[in-house]
Amino acid sequence: MKSILVILDGVSEEKITTLNNKTPLEYAITPTLNKIIKKGIHSKKKFYIEDRAPDSLSCILSILGVGESKIPKNRAYLEAIAAGIKIEGDEAALRCNLISVKDNLLESFNGKGLAKEEMYEIAKSVKLTEDVRFYHMSDYRNILVLKKNSELLSLTTMPPHENLGFYIDDLLSDYKKIEVLNEFISCNQFIFRGRQYMFYPWGVSESVVLPSFNSIHNKTCSCVCSAEIVKGIAKAMKMDLPVLKNATGDVDTDLKEKARTVLNEIKNHDVIFAHINGTDEVSHRMDVQGKVNFIEKIDKEFLKEIYEESRDIQLIVLSDHQTSSITGKHEKGLVDYITNIREK
Repeated sequence: MKSILVILDGVSEEKITTLNNKTPLEYAITPTLNKIIKKGIHSKKKFYIEDRAPDSLSCILSILGVGESKIPKNRAYLEAIAAGIKIEGDEAALRCNLISVKDNLLESFNGKGLAKEEMYEIAKSVKLTEDVRFYHMSDYRNILVLKKNSELLSLTTMPPHENLGFYIDDLLSDYKKIEVLNEFISCNQFIFRGRQYMFYPWGVSESVVLPSFNSIHNKTCSCVCSAEIVKGIAKAMKMDLPVLKNATGDVDTDLKEKARTVLNEIKNHDVIFAHINGTDEVSHRMDVQGKVNFIEKIDKEFLKEIYEESRDIQLIVLSDHQTSSITGKHEKGLVDYITNIREK
């Protein structure tokens, strides 16, 4: 039987008092999901690795069947692969967010107050030394590439989306001890329309080899996604990766285009892996009602079309990890797993 696997990134979380003690997924009006549940099951599962913080990289790879020993520590290398950036054997890659700062505290992880076009123009003006390569990915997301050494590889990962409200100097204290990173951080701070911004490097990543999807499952797979980390996973695992013209990785993505692409790809593949990132982004922004609204939009514009056109296909809808729309952080805990097949 063919399968469509839909990961709604970070859609699951604990119950919220203001939502009548329901989760956003429970509170949202989702007639299509309700049909899937009525036909199949709605259960709870866990995909995070016990000894590390839950994140999309490790949880998605776990869902896809990659063994824990083969799951890399950080995501930047895979995101570089997604963008066609070559990382040499003696180099390391870091994620580099454009963030906003208020009173020396990390205010936002995503260039708060800036339009996409403004973030693109700002990225073109980054000041660099000859020891650093900088690549703009999308919106607030960028990649830094530099020569690796033991000091760099020992840095603790400090994800900005997990550390809102903390002092910047504390978060980046060890990073600033490395001369080339200290110079990059110091030279790329600025004021724009009265708000302070800077580029924030984090998550040192080395090259990694992942098993192909086919070698694990003996099935062909196509990945319908926009988020760089998922594109990188798809390329590393040798999945087909159709081009999406209007995908953004956020709540303004074109869900109907994704649905049409899924239905087109399932004609020639055993498995379709579809990833929707907006549920995670809106959770990090601590927008509870925005999360509810986007879940309802997914049900209406994406799941409805797929469900109605995918008879005799197993449809699985799940979350990779919890993302709280109250704290804005990833949380350990069980996640929603919904399928139209009553599994034995």
